[in-house]
Amino acid sequence: MIIKDLFEKVLIDQRLVIIDHNSSAYEAAVSMLKNKCGALLVCDHKNDDTLLGIISERDLTFRVIPKDLDPKKTKVSKIMTKNVETIQPNRTTFDAIQIMKSKGFRHLPVVEKKKIVGILSMRDLYDYANNELQDSLKKHQEFMFGTGYGS
Repeated sequence: MIIKDLFEKVLIDQRLVIIDHNSSAYEAAVSMLKNKCGALLVCDHKNDDTLLGIISERDLTFRVIPKDLDPKKTKVSKIMTKNVETIQPNRTTFDAIQIMKSKGFRHLPVVEKKKIVGILSMRDLYDYANNELQDSLKKHQEFMFGTGYGS
């Protein structure tokens, strides 16, 4: 499936959660908790949709806690992932999975003409693939066992 179609058909209500690069790691953690998400898109200002970086729960876990940094004083810009790998909305979900698997991350921003249009998570892609597989299996069972014949 094309990523743009996934957003239009499956991830319809997706809301981008953006944090300012000058915010603290503590504010990032609170935002993740409040928004029930595992990653935040980092921009120059909350209203801006030009991507500067991404910060995930892993960044907080691996870059703040073991280094004994004060989360209320540590800026997101210090611990975020810069030069973020992105994908365009005209690419496929298989392309997204391949990028995430090969690079070892679970969130992939979708960017078109340098503007953020969405974010994919491995969980989103798994849920979509699982639903598609279940639908396919159901159709095959109906065909094999005749339960869908003539209906």
